[in-house]
Amino acid sequence: MVTQAFQNLIKEQQFWQPAEKVVVATSTGVDSMVLLQLLTQLPMGLKPTIIVAHVNHELRAESTTEETYLRQYCEQQQLTLKVAHWPANAHPTTGIEAAARQFRYQFFESVMESTGAKVLLTAHHGDDQLETLVMKLIRSGELHEMRGIQVSRPFGTGQLIRPLLTFDKAILRQFANQQGIQYFEDGTNQNLDVLRNRVRHQIVPQLKQENPQVIQNANRFSTSLSALLTSQNDWAMTVVKLMVRHKAQTELVGNLTIIQQFTPVQQRLIWQQLWRTEYPGLPALKNNQLTELIQFTNQQAKPQGQIDLGHDYVLMKVYNQFIIRPGQPQESVGTTWSAKLTVNQWCLLPNAERIGVFDLEHLPQKVTSQQVIWLTSTDWPLTVQQLTGSERLAIGHEHTKSIKRLFIDLKWSQRQRQNSWGVWSHDQLIGLPQLRVSALFNQPQTGKIRYVLCCD
Repeated sequence: MVTQAFQNLIKEQQFWQPAEKVVVATSTGVDSMVLLQLLTQLPMGLKPTIIVAHVNHELRAESTTEETYLRQYCEQQQLTLKVAHWPANAHPTTGIEAAARQFRYQFFESVMESTGAKVLLTAHHGDDQLETLVMKLIRSGELHEMRGIQVSRPFGTGQLIRPLLTFDKAILRQFANQQGIQYFEDGTNQNLDVLRNRVRHQIVPQLKQENPQVIQNANRFSTSLSALLTSQNDWAMTVVKLMVRHKAQTELVGNLTIIQQFTPVQQRLIWQQLWRTEYPGLPALKNNQLTELIQFTNQQAKPQGQIDLGHDYVLMKVYNQFIIRPGQPQESVGTTWSAKLTVNQWCLLPNAERIGVFDLEHLPQKVTSQQVIWLTSTDWPLTVQQLTGSERLAIGHEHTKSIKRLFIDLKWSQRQRQNSWGVWSHDQLIGLPQLRVSALFNQPQTGKIRYVLCCD
């Protein structure tokens, strides 16, 4: 029954071509030894070239015995065997299970590369699928994590395939016993201090008792959800591409008006997709973070501000734009810092920008911004200092406007405001190099000399 079902599956799915090299991850447990047996029993028209890959984790005394047996088995079956040892002195004090998995799969990938194989086979079965879904539900319930185990997924330079995913563990064990297949039990799998073991020994048997078809249902659920999420993610990715305007090494800038067209539920999907795409190495945004993010970006009464996204990232809202970047916005250096300006010389600011006043003969070739100003000898010395927003700039002979109001009119971001510097003549604000010059200094008059206020 198992042999025929496996052959039918391989014939239908065509995971590999006849005689194609496949790497088989083998632990000597019942699942992987059954997989090896089924592969060796395939007819020539379906049978691949088998390369066995085994990791001795050096975690148990039995590991040496298991490796020795597998070497003998592969020699008898004339199978190529690749073995890696994970030295005990390389084991971490915490997170050993995750570290062991990382070591295993790095080794499997290296075997694929060295042998030219494009397929890695693992012996995950239906019970593994059910256990995984239950554990995901217990731990988070995040929809994108509820896909469970996929039959096939990209891995290294090829594909990772799990051909036993539709098979019940009990059926595989029964087959092993009937066929006289030798396998080894890992005693640590009985330790109920481990969540997966509790799910395996206490929860899954009850689910099977309620419905013997629960394994098939779990696989059907995983397949259907995966298809749904793939379609959903494709849609969300289309929106993300429209939203994102600019990506630098540490900063991502996007357009809020695009995402604001969608419902809050849709916005949640879009933000999740953006985060997964742009920051794949970081944990997913939590539900409360997404709720806060959606409320914040749709709040019209507060056109600017920022929220913490966790993992040392913040999102800044600047009117219709958003900026995601590491850490906190640059803090104001205060107004206590000031410096005198010397004609035809640059003055280096605390934020690494430069401001200078130049005559026409010494005008720099390329600058970020420049403004013409007219000065008398009594206007000197000039000073530069950071603006607070409370200053006022003459916009006519009888009218002034606060710098804060000017910032608002121009929709300057908090970062731009924090990096705004003014040039002063005594107690008169001459202007901002990157913005505007006071009406008292922008017109030629008798006795005034033309200069250029530059910023770079």
